[in-house]
Amino acid sequence: MLEELARQRILPVLRCKDAEDTIATARAAAAAGCRIVEVTMSTPGAEDAIAPLVADGLVVAVGTVSNASDVRRLADQGASVVVSFWNPPGFVAAAGDAGIPAIPGGFTTHELAAAHAEGAAAVKLFPAGLADPSFIPALRPLLPGLRLLVTGGIEPEGVRPWLDAGALAVGLGSRLGTAGTVGTDEVERRCRTALAAAA
Repeated sequence: MLEELARQRILPVLRCKDAEDTIATARAAAAAGCRIVEVTMSTPGAEDAIAPLVADGLVVAVGTVSNASDVRRLADQGASVVVSFWNPPGFVAAAGDAGIPAIPGGFTTHELAAAHAEGAAAVKLFPAGLADPSFIPALRPLLPGLRLLVTGGIEPEGVRPWLDAGALAVGLGSRLGTAGTVGTDEVERRCRTALAAAA
């Protein structure tokens, strides 16, 4: 799954008003060429969107997971990866037990290194908009195996510097919009813009 994410290079992060909005937004992203999307647990009824999107043939990451106890249930519902904005105790181990990769979050060198040391498949640098792409190559000599998903405050047109710096992929959340806020055509356009910038 992570290799496929590395090929897609961007990850639509769907922060929507409800499951219906999530499904419509995900389908707009898919129309642009995104096969992997992230459904966020901060969305009311988010779990109701997982099975329909899996049935559509999408690879579903579930994000904003705040504790390890939710991981098994989400995997059973069809999540291919779980993502968090921090590193909840037992999160990486729970994902391993469920047979899916975990991407915990961090911002400081200590947080990123700790998550990496636990065996995280990748670590989410959040909020990346408060950092700079040069942060990634600065970490490489210290943590050569670290893979970073960068998310938070990045515009669709601004993904390339992060990818050139060595990010695994760039997550686009609020800057992407949703079907309910900007319309499906605009979500699709912004995804296409990001994909073109990432190519």
